[in-house]
Amino acid sequence: MDSAALRIFRAVARSGSVVAAAELVHSVPSNISARIRKLEDEIGTGLFVREPRGMRLTPAGAVLLDYAERILALADEAKAAVDEIVGEGGILRLGSMESTAAVRLPPILAGFAAAHPKVRLSLSTGTSESVVQAILDRHADLAFVGGPVRHDRILGEAVFVEELVLAVPVGIASVEQANTHSMLVFRSGCAYRARTENWLRRRGEPPRHVMEFGTLDGLLGCVAAGMGVTLLPRTVVERPHLAGQIAALAIADSRVETWLIRHRDSVPSRAMGDFTAFLKPDLAQAA
Repeated sequence: MDSAALRIFRAVARSGSVVAAAELVHSVPSNISARIRKLEDEIGTGLFVREPRGMRLTPAGAVLLDYAERILALADEAKAAVDEIVGEGGILRLGSMESTAAVRLPPILAGFAAAHPKVRLSLSTGTSESVVQAILDRHADLAFVGGPVRHDRILGEAVFVEELVLAVPVGIASVEQANTHSMLVFRSGCAYRARTENWLRRRGEPPRHVMEFGTLDGLLGCVAAGMGVTLLPRTVVERPHLAGQIAALAIADSRVETWLIRHRDSVPSRAMGDFTAFLKPDLAQAA
């Protein structure tokens, strides 16, 4: 059972299709099918149920997938560790909420890249829920998400404390005045959307029209255009290029934490340690 076979197995399990898996691993469907049959022969049981529209894991396949994820993660970590030893720096895969990526991370990433030029950085963004899943799936090494995070497979700590404000079009002077407008939110899984829903619930406000967005720029553009209001960190709302378009109204119970998280079973690489150490001196003044 080699790592190449496990990567092919994982690709089929994730995509649910031999054809899709072939594209993921840059192979051909016939090779994927042959490698899966060989792996099933080696394991001694079926790993997939073949259905008209794809492949579904058997109970044995689900067990193997869990082990495959861990084995391949360790293999990737071992490669990164060796890269660091021989001076190649390794790669650091970061995940983040869009708001943190837009405001907090640019100076941090620029400073870290200058201090550690051999480390290759990658950054993916999404909702807190999707970024947490990226850590669980070993697609990211470290991630910034809305906290606190309580999960038995995740380790984390608060790194930023944000003040949530009601972002409104210029001209709206009070929360009561804003109540007549639509609520603009990120898609489900966003930590700030959950806070928005809880805030409305605590205020006992009647249901209102909700508009869902996939990007921060799209959401803010619609606030500026007068289409609605939203809850976001003050650091996001009060950026200079938004002055004269969007105003920030203070709300009660506005404190929210951003956590830096990693998988509990990951072996911290030197790049992960260097990034965490680089981040910490600036936390007090960033909070």
